[in-house]
Amino acid sequence: MKLSIVENGKKRESSIDFSRFAKEIKKNSWKILLAGLIAAAVGYALISMMTSKYVSTATVLVKAQPDNVSPFPQVDGYDSTRSGYYETQYALMQSRIVLEQAVRNLKLDENPDFNGVKSDTKNASTPENQQQRVDHALKTMLKNLTISGVRTTHLASISYESPSPQLAAQVANGVAQAFIDYTSEQKRMNTQKARENNQQKMGELQQQIAEQKRAIDDYLKTEGLLTFRGVDGFETEQLSIVTNRLADATQRRVAAASLYNEVRQNAGRSLEDVISLPAISDHAQIQDLRIALIQARRSLYELRKSYGPKHIKILEAQAQVQAIQDQTSNVLRELETGLRQQYQAALADETSYQKQLDQQRDVFQNLGSKRDGYNTLKLALDKTEDSYKMLYQRTQEQSLSGNYADSDAVLYDPAVPAERPSKPNKPLLLVMVVLLVLAFSIMYFIVKAAMDSTVNTLSQVKKRLNLEPLGEIRRYKGVGSRAQIRDIIANNPLNADIIHSIRTRIMLDNRQLQAIAITSADQGEGRTLLANLLANSFSFDQKTLLIDLDFFNKEGLSSELAKPSAQGVAELLRGEVTFESVNVHVNENLDFLARGNATISSLLMLSSENIEHLMRELRSRYQRIIIDVAAVNQSQDSQLISRVTDGLIFVLKAGAAPAEHITSALDKLDTNSSFVIGVVMNQVGDKNLETKEGLRSLNLQTNELMNGTGRV
Repeated sequence: MKLSIVENGKKRESSIDFSRFAKEIKKNSWKILLAGLIAAAVGYALISMMTSKYVSTATVLVKAQPDNVSPFPQVDGYDSTRSGYYETQYALMQSRIVLEQAVRNLKLDENPDFNGVKSDTKNASTPENQQQRVDHALKTMLKNLTISGVRTTHLASISYESPSPQLAAQVANGVAQAFIDYTSEQKRMNTQKARENNQQKMGELQQQIAEQKRAIDDYLKTEGLLTFRGVDGFETEQLSIVTNRLADATQRRVAAASLYNEVRQNAGRSLEDVISLPAISDHAQIQDLRIALIQARRSLYELRKSYGPKHIKILEAQAQVQAIQDQTSNVLRELETGLRQQYQAALADETSYQKQLDQQRDVFQNLGSKRDGYNTLKLALDKTEDSYKMLYQRTQEQSLSGNYADSDAVLYDPAVPAERPSKPNKPLLLVMVVLLVLAFSIMYFIVKAAMDSTVNTLSQVKKRLNLEPLGEIRRYKGVGSRAQIRDIIANNPLNADIIHSIRTRIMLDNRQLQAIAITSADQGEGRTLLANLLANSFSFDQKTLLIDLDFFNKEGLSSELAKPSAQGVAELLRGEVTFESVNVHVNENLDFLARGNATISSLLMLSSENIEHLMRELRSRYQRIIIDVAAVNQSQDSQLISRVTDGLIFVLKAGAAPAEHITSALDKLDTNSSFVIGVVMNQVGDKNLETKEGLRSLNLQTNELMNGTGRV
């Protein structure tokens, strides 16, 4: 079954051939190597003329916190954790004020390589010209200066590129030192300014303190206050004394009242019960009377054992006991009178102290508003004095630390002169130039091969056209005419195998291929040569007819195998002649039928029914019919003749046309349902030969040339 146009197109587009790129590179390898050698020679000469550049790098450590060399706090404190702190430091390193100071420190404005001023320039010492030199030197330095922060660290790299390694190191270190000096100077100036401001504020606070003290003195005199332990210290002390005395008087009054009440409450009780009370028993006289009473009663008891109730001793003893009891009663009465008097005195003291306390309380309450006024004035004075003390301490600290101001950075790794130039790396640059030229050369040939869509080998026929390759005919150099090529191929068995192999491929095809048309995309691609050679090959053992149906080529088969004006197919189709009268016997098994003399368009002749009748008759007489038809792009004859043939052989001249042009011609054949048996490549270059027969033919010619026969 024949494939449709879409299916053929898909298969043709899906094939990707990389081998042609490798072959193209291999074929032009000597050109690529030559380009590399030329690039190496030219590059070496140019690179040797380039000036070497040296790069020196100084590393600056940006401090995360101020140094603690001084116990006093710094004026310029900073928080390194804030966003953008290190980026700010890196930007300051590149600021004009820092770089200009570095230029002046290094005296680059006096270096002709930097200031751009000749040594004999007039008025070079004027301030305007000096600033111009500094500006020019700064611009020159900035061209080769690189400042960058080291990622995730507190380090900054300052690199300078120069033809002199010593100058590169000096500039890198000079910029780093200028930044360090700048930060130190800024801190020193800020400290000096802060000290001056503090001193000015201290003078203002001293005057304010004096005014506040005068206001307090005036207030004390106006209100008649004393500052004894505070403005209310005297009244507080008086109030404390009266309170303590009142408490003592109250305690005495309570104690006296308790004793007095206890004595009064036991007045009707017996003498023994009264004197046994704790409040009375401790009295000295009562204690003596109790002892005497006990002794008298003991004596009376003893006497009663020996004497009767009326005995004089008994009576004396009883009188003594009674006397003691009477004395005790007198003492108790006197004690009661004394306790009453003591209670009344204590009560009077308590009343007196209570009045004093009430008076002192009124005085203290009246003092509250005055105390608040005094405290307000005193608090303001204390705050002012605290501020003065703090400013005084800070000023003294700044005076002590004013001569020392640490910078925010330190030159961690000074730059040193480089031993080797950083650029250009001449060996590497030379290698890169050569590799780049080689790469461009290879790319050129790859692009050239990619853009070259022509078909040059049999393998490309299958990949690019999706057609079966039948064989190839090599290019014979030094041979001009078609007849000479035909004789070279036909007269040499090794060369003839090229055509015989095509015959074999056709015979091995399972399809019935009795009538075969030979066509091509364009004229001059070798279809006439193939038709002649293929007919001769089939005539070896088969009755073969070779027909010329190319009405556009006056130098075709009809001019070779018959007369140009010989009658042929045109006359047969018109019914003017018989086949036997126009048939040309080439050899025993090969006949030839010329195209004849056409009086009308070949399209009309080949589209008539007579062509079908003629082909049926010829099929009955011959085993093989080979037809040479005009090119597809010349006429539609090939599409018309395909209706009465079994297939078409497409002849393709190697490298003659792009694949798109060939597929366009094949699409025309596909449109008319023409069956293409395969493709035969013509004029294939020696390097592109792929078949065994083509390679043997090439070896044959090589051997003949080496043997010195001098013939092809």
